[in-house]
Amino acid sequence: MKGKIYKHLPTQILFALLIINSCIAQTKIFPPHWWVSMENDTLELLVYNKNALQEAPKVKGNVQVLSSELATNPNYAYVMLRLDKANPQTLKIGEGRQSVKFEIKSRSGVQPAEIGSADAMYLITPDRFANGDPGNDHPKGFKEKKYGRDKPYGRHGGDIKGITEHLDYIKNLGFNTLWISPLVTNDQPEESYHGYAFTDHYSIDPRFGSNAEYADLVKQMHSRDMKMVMDVVYNHVGDQHLLFTDLPDSGFFNWHKGYKDGFRQTSYRAATLFDPHASESDKEQFRDGWFVKHMPDLNQKNPHVAKFLIQNSIWWIEEFGVDAFRIDTYTYPDQNFMGKLAKSINREYPNFFLFGETWVHHPEIQSYFTKGNKLNPVQTQLDAVTDFTLYYALQEALNQKAGWNEGITKVYYRLAADYLYERPDLMVTFLDNHDLARALGQYGGDIQKLKTALGMLFTLRGIPCVYYGTEVLMKATDGHGHIREDFAGGWSNDSINKFTEHGRSKAENEMHDYIKKLLDYRKNSKALTEGKLTQFVPQDGVYVYFRHRETATVMVVVNANQEEEKTVSLKRFEELWPAGSSGKNILSGQSFSGSEIKLEPKSIQIIELN
Repeated sequence: MKGKIYKHLPTQILFALLIINSCIAQTKIFPPHWWVSMENDTLELLVYNKNALQEAPKVKGNVQVLSSELATNPNYAYVMLRLDKANPQTLKIGEGRQSVKFEIKSRSGVQPAEIGSADAMYLITPDRFANGDPGNDHPKGFKEKKYGRDKPYGRHGGDIKGITEHLDYIKNLGFNTLWISPLVTNDQPEESYHGYAFTDHYSIDPRFGSNAEYADLVKQMHSRDMKMVMDVVYNHVGDQHLLFTDLPDSGFFNWHKGYKDGFRQTSYRAATLFDPHASESDKEQFRDGWFVKHMPDLNQKNPHVAKFLIQNSIWWIEEFGVDAFRIDTYTYPDQNFMGKLAKSINREYPNFFLFGETWVHHPEIQSYFTKGNKLNPVQTQLDAVTDFTLYYALQEALNQKAGWNEGITKVYYRLAADYLYERPDLMVTFLDNHDLARALGQYGGDIQKLKTALGMLFTLRGIPCVYYGTEVLMKATDGHGHIREDFAGGWSNDSINKFTEHGRSKAENEMHDYIKKLLDYRKNSKALTEGKLTQFVPQDGVYVYFRHRETATVMVVVNANQEEEKTVSLKRFEELWPAGSSGKNILSGQSFSGSEIKLEPKSIQIIELN
């Protein structure tokens, strides 16, 4: 209809209308809308118009304006509002051609589901899981040039619809919590598939779908009693982000004098944050250095940056009902900001679960960032971290011969360090993830080793997380593009569909069913999800531990020896396995009794006390 009207207008009028519409279309507000009745009654709007704002925006509506000022770059303005007496309404921000509407809504009242030690996570790289809508594979105007499944570092087409269509598969496998690598817009010219270089904080990448489709995914998950973990990034953005390509002011990012383009790479040494002997230059390089050159390092000490990031976080929780955040590169942003962020989120959502990526090798570094650490001057309020120290130990346990500190003994020592954590039961544990070589590949393709490692993962303390495709024996180790491989059957032209029993090989079905059996058992075992962990010092490559509470006891026996069978006397464990006790072998389903247990090499036995 508009086209018909414009067709008969004089050229001069048509040109003027196009200019007006262009000005209106170019005005954006971040966040795009908000809600009344938040615990924090103040809100800072970042107003943008690429043609430059003529003056600090005026606000029309029943709301208190605390301040309104242009940024150093006149394309931006900061408008601070107080919403304590505001009702749901639509405000008018700005005057004339540059004015836009801003909606203040009523809150839904829905609170996030609690995440705890009874949960089990499934991690997905969405571009590589399933392509439910081929129509969104090649949207116009995006900078990425590599498309096609033959390009390991290009986009393959997986999307939100593909995940939604396979929720029952994930749930039936035994997982109730889904962690998806970032889905927000990444309009980067290269490697945009992985999602960690944001170019728009408020929109789902059109190649994954839409905000509405994401809302539906969360709704579908909640209807299945599943929980959503959103992957978030505070340390950096992609270098195609509006805030970088058209800076509000130079203080939004960390620049380094004397370095080309202000770029200095981080040292990746998190220990400098608390090392009493660290030099100031080492601290500064780690904290303010850039992760990589195409990911500019945000300056969270800037109050406008801090407000932008905190409000964005709350917006996603309130708008979509996500249940938890996995925080990428947690140790790299300003730590005072990270503490403020968690406090702000918890103020609105007391049960919201926050866990951070702490890719380090030592428990004293890892534990420093968790809630309750008395040595950290920042109260992080971080519920948990990704337990990299246990990951390394589990890898070593089945690949190295046991010694005083080596092999399976490393697992013992890593768990002995749990005194460093307020809630070790909430640590997110894993055998691999989207940044690491596949577990099966790390174990040299040895399926028995993987089974043993998974048995430990599902019976030790913590919240276990499994990377998609482990159940169908994915084993790539060579580079991120290969590790994040396609799930066969996720594309309509796949000749094999491994989402189905018929499409999987005998070995793949065996692993799939093994994971399902263990998770189904774990879900119903109070000993495993709520019980205390008691471990015994490994001897001769055999590691024994118990998960127990007053009404239930589970004994786990691991033979980490590569080639030797072992027969283990149970007399040493009588404090938890009284002489003459009997039980049920969870893996075989057979009854167990006797004073000793025989173990094959690289094997695990899980026995529930009768």
